[in-house]
Amino acid sequence: ERLFGDGAKIDPVASAERQAADVAMELSVIIPTHNRAELLCRTLQGLCEQRSGDRIQEVLVVSDGSTDATPSVVHDFSKRLPVRGLREACGRVALLLDDDVIPSPKLVLEHTDFHRQHPELESVLLGYVTWLPELRITPFMRWYGENALFLYALIEDGAQVDRRFLYTCNISFKTDFLRASGGLNENLSVFEDHELGYRLEKKGMRMFFRRSALGYHNQSFTFQQACDRMQRFSKGFSAFLATDAGREMAKSEVLLQSPLKRLVKYLIRRPLSPLRPIMDSGYRLPDLVYWAFYGEFAIQPDFRSVVDAQAEH
Repeated sequence: ERLFGDGAKIDPVASAERQAADVAMELSVIIPTHNRAELLCRTLQGLCEQRSGDRIQEVLVVSDGSTDATPSVVHDFSKRLPVRGLREACGRVALLLDDDVIPSPKLVLEHTDFHRQHPELESVLLGYVTWLPELRITPFMRWYGENALFLYALIEDGAQVDRRFLYTCNISFKTDFLRASGGLNENLSVFEDHELGYRLEKKGMRMFFRRSALGYHNQSFTFQQACDRMQRFSKGFSAFLATDAGREMAKSEVLLQSPLKRLVKYLIRRPLSPLRPIMDSGYRLPDLVYWAFYGEFAIQPDFRSVVDAQAEH
């Protein structure tokens, strides 16, 4: 379903004034999902346990053709939350959550307070996502979550950050700002958040990071699963590379991958292969080791070839 219209024109000054008055009390929480009813259930339960739950105007569960128990889960929670499915969000702030991110009790409070403090249309809050404590969290997962899946290790709490850090798993926007930009590109199956960040930054986005806007990632990853995830991404990467954001990424990737660097990586790939099991061990390895293995085995050769082919055009 389309959530944010078709890029209608707006008056930024009027919108900022209008939102300054009562933005904190009009929040739309938007959760895309597909056949992950059990995970969705935990996320919705987390919204029920918010300390400032009265600030939630609506919860929009956007089901992409789910055939599991998703409809019954949504129906059950509609008795406790204003859950519904609509083509457009009605709240003046849109909070995007993944269906496997369980909100901490203060997440809604943090997001709405930010927008009350920053009524400017272009102000965006990026929240923090870390692993659910009840999971078995390996050293690789800790590294992966902070350095590869997300890049939180590179940013400071409270800092203004650029579009490279836009992740749609825990982030809030003024709905008018998101709608005026056209929202997420529904033709993309991967890197849709990166493409959105590219367009929003062109429109003057000012994005800030707060660790206190905390969500818990209810997923586990082995090294092989991280590799498999990147392999799935490679299948939808061509569509992303056809966008302006993708073309820019392709050019920068090719510049970073000189022929000499590619030769060195090829030569070290074979001796690294037998050592892959150490990635899931209980021992914390140096970051350089994690990056070496992830760069060689997660970022697949066919993934690189798609980038190279697009950059040549």
